[in-house]
Amino acid sequence: MEESTKILYRELQDRYVKVIWTHKIQLCQAAIHIHNNRCHNTLLAVLSCLVSLSAITNVLKWLPDKFMIPVLAILSLILTYFTIKYKAENLGKAASENEHFAATMHDLRNRYAGLLSDIKAGMLTNQQIMQERKKIEHEENLIYSGIVPFTSKKAVTNAEKALKHNQDSTTTAEEIEILVSSNLQI
Repeated sequence: MEESTKILYRELQDRYVKVIWTHKIQLCQAAIHIHNNRCHNTLLAVLSCLVSLSAITNVLKWLPDKFMIPVLAILSLILTYFTIKYKAENLGKAASENEHFAATMHDLRNRYAGLLSDIKAGMLTNQQIMQERKKIEHEENLIYSGIVPFTSKKAVTNAEKALKHNQDSTTTAEEIEILVSSNLQI
């Protein structure tokens, strides 16, 4: 591979890695939203049951009214708080936005991977590489110029663990040997 082609290849590798990170971070953030959504739903269900006057009076009928009324009031306030907080956050919608953005980044990732493969196979001239790079860069810029969903530090940490330690986006030779039928292997 010529030195000028290597320079282009390394630049594309850098972009490819950044897209992999963005994709994984968005997926991790979606998972966080889904988990939080489940927790909120469980909490709301439990609080709703506790606040139900008939349930509490049957369970706590041995308690004096001067104790039960404040307990009911506090539980009602907690339920109201979490109901308002849950509706304001709309975690299901946020998770969907992160997943959609991740899918868009997955497509971009595959385009970079395909271009890198074409370069490594010697299928493209430097001029063709630069043209393809500009097309993908333009699409990447359009994607990032739109609304990019929020991600948290926890999502970045989870993505780092998935990519670096669990090698989520890496396929080993052993996996290829096991999962790809022998007639499709090189």
